[in-house]
Parts: sequence; structure tokens; C-alpha cells
Amino acid sequence: MRILIPTDFSELSNVAIKYSVDLSKDIDIQLILLHVIDTNAPSRARIGSQKLQEAIKTSSENSMKELIASIKNDNSHNIDISYEITSGSSIEKYVEIFALKNNIDMICIGTKGASGLKKILFGSNAAGIIQNSSIPVLTIPEFARYKGINNIVYSSDLYNLEKEIDLIIPFAKLMDSWIQILHIDKDNERFEGDLQQKEESLRKDFSYQKINFIELKSSSVIHGVNTFVADVDADMVIMFTHHTNFLEKVFQKSVTQNTAFQTRIPLFTFQKES
Repeated sequence: MRILIPTDFSELSNVAIKYSVDLSKDIDIQLILLHVIDTNAPSRARIGSQKLQEAIKTSSENSMKELIASIKNDNSHNIDISYEITSGSSIEKYVEIFALKNNIDMICIGTKGASGLKKILFGSNAAGIIQNSSIPVLTIPEFARYKGINNIVYSSDLYNLEKEIDLIIPFAKLMDSWIQILHIDKDNERFEGDLQQKEESLRKDFSYQKINFIELKSSSVIHGVNTFVADVDADMVIMFTHHTNFLEKVFQKSVTQNTAFQTRIPLFTFQKES
């Protein structure tokens, strides 16, 4: 599995690196660290930019080499790790381009708690990457620690259920994890059918026995997911996200993006089909 980790050498990006390195103890992983030098500098900073850019590039190279040396020094197991340093005006767009060109299976990023106007006005690279990525994104809250992935909560609206599970199954099998399919009945949108029968059908169709199907009534998807996550001591939440229009981007983050900031455990997002 090839995992791309965007880094700005901050403590928050180190959270994603630490989680991925610990994950590599259990499964075969190639880690690629990506540092994007922001070219959106004020006009004064662009004066004599050639020397400035060279100095920034050299500093970034030194920081990256120190980071990788530190990672290898702190871990006794063999780590397949490489890096790329580039320049760009949009981190989330370059992450997508790089990921597609380099056959990346997963993007891993750290997230920090934010709320209210601060989140709406300033946004975050994490939300931007989730929004733009066609590749699955694993977001790691700043205080999350890897302790194995034995219990996955897959929050589903029941649309394209089989197609979405088909994307989840390979990862679950790799980790030998339980998949808890959770449907939140928010506005009397109950599953029409027998839950147990559907559960048995999915186990048979996907040749995987570790599947449970649960329905929970709640006035809020986020509250319902977080409550269930605590009840089953989940290790990861999986959700499928929509592309949102401009007004939704500015005034109302998607359910998935909000959950990325509120959950206490990693959130794995896939791009949802239209």
C-alpha cells in the first residue's frame, strides 16, 4: 500500500506520520512524504525571489532529511520511506495531482479541532484535501494513536451500499477488521427490509464474515456516529463524501468534513459517486 503524507514539518503533520509508521508495523506500506512550498507570498517577498526560493528549497531539504532520519532512529522496524519537495499555490490541488501520477492508494493527514466562525473563515488544508481528492483520505486527529484497526464503523446513507462496501472490504480484510455498517435514522429514513437478512446477504456476497448491520435513531448524524463509536470502541470511521457547491463550501461544511474535526478517532473518507 502506498501512502502519501503531506507535511509542513509541524507537530500536526507529524501526527499523521507517526500513525502511518505505526501502521507499517502491521502491513506492508510505502510512505511518501510531500512538502509543498507555498508560492502565494506577498509581492515584496517575491522581489529577488530566485535567491529566496533557493534558500527556502535548501531549508526544506534539510528539514525533510532531518525528519526522515528522526523517524528511522525512533523505530526499530524497516520503513520504506521517500519524499518529494515542490512548489505550488494550492496544496490540495497539487496533492491530488501528485497522488494520481504516483499511484497513491491513500492520503494521510493530521487534523486539529476547530469550531464555529474560525473553521468557516479559515478552513483547513485537511478539509480542502478531502473536498478535492478522488483518492481515499485518512484524517488523524491530533490526539489519536494507532492501536490496531479491529473495529471499523462505516456510516452509510444506504445509497450505493454494495459499491461502497466493495471499496472498503479490501482494507478491512487486510486488517482483519470488523465492519460495523451504521445507518443513522435521522428523519424516519429507516432501512426498508430485514437488517439481519441483509447482513447475512452481505457476508455471503463479499465472502467476509466480519460484517454487522446496525440502525440507530438520532437527530444528528455526527452525534449518532460519535455515540456509536464510543459504544463499540471503534478504531476508525469510514464515510463517503460528496462534492459540494460553492455556497456549501463557504457556509456549510459537509457532514463528512465536520465529522473529521469532531471524531476522536481516525476518519477514512472516500469520494462518493454522484
